[in-house]
Amino acid sequence: MKFDQIVIGNGSEAINAARQAARAGQRVALVSDPAGANSIDNAVLRRAAECLVRSGTVTMAALRREVAREVDAQQAADDAELDSLGVVVLHGDHRFVDANTVFVADEVVEGNSIVLACGTKSAQLGQSPFNGRNVFSVEDFLKLDELPQSMLVVGAGRRGLDHAVVLAMLGVEVTIVDEHFSLFDLCGGLMGASLFEAQALDIVLRLGDEVIGLEEKSHQVAARLASGRALVADAVLICTGRVGRTDSLDLESAGVGVDEHGRVWCDAQGRTWAPNITAIGDVVGFRASRTLAMTL
Repeated sequence: MKFDQIVIGNGSEAINAARQAARAGQRVALVSDPAGANSIDNAVLRRAAECLVRSGTVTMAALRREVAREVDAQQAADDAELDSLGVVVLHGDHRFVDANTVFVADEVVEGNSIVLACGTKSAQLGQSPFNGRNVFSVEDFLKLDELPQSMLVVGAGRRGLDHAVVLAMLGVEVTIVDEHFSLFDLCGGLMGASLFEAQALDIVLRLGDEVIGLEEKSHQVAARLASGRALVADAVLICTGRVGRTDSLDLESAGVGVDEHGRVWCDAQGRTWAPNITAIGDVVGFRASRTLAMTL
């Protein structure tokens, strides 16, 4: 199977890249990442939460159903458009053989150019694992059996704030812990919409402190802070960092370098160490973002 371009990923950035290449007359393959299938866009999660609030049926089961409905509708629309453009969608585990070849399930797929749009996933918080019961990553958030009465969100970045707002909309008492010492440090002096909403929804912000350990106590979780304090909540959502979804791609075989967080080294134009491979989205490493900022 030979293509002008192979796009690896299954988020909106990957779909947009495949769409644009196909419209430019290229023969395109979109390789879907099964490991990223449970990453839910916050806009989808928010629309689902708003629907539940309007209906008055606020449960985790109802939230899962509404999110699934939103995701299925978007996927059906994307699949129809990609099919009309002639994009070949391939599913399954995949890895690089060399800079032009990707092994997908039982198929060998070759491409003149390859776009990495595989995104990122949540990083662990030290030695505290995601356990699927009361300590969750963003990707596993919807696996909660019941909507908790209280939730501790560790990390006040974009994903942390966005999920905290959705939880508060659903009636959960939310506390956010972040190591930044002030809102200025947290936002760079710019108050985003999510932060205004967090304040309006009475979300508690504990800044200038850091979670150094988690301990299960009965049906709750106690978070030990660097300050010596402890916070107790029904569940904990870890949003402290992201790592690239690149660990299974064998990028070394393609001559592509990654940093210590699994993000791809690129230049300001997204070109990797392999001349025919580019990267887009948050899988791009810090150095590329910094270089780009310096050129603007």
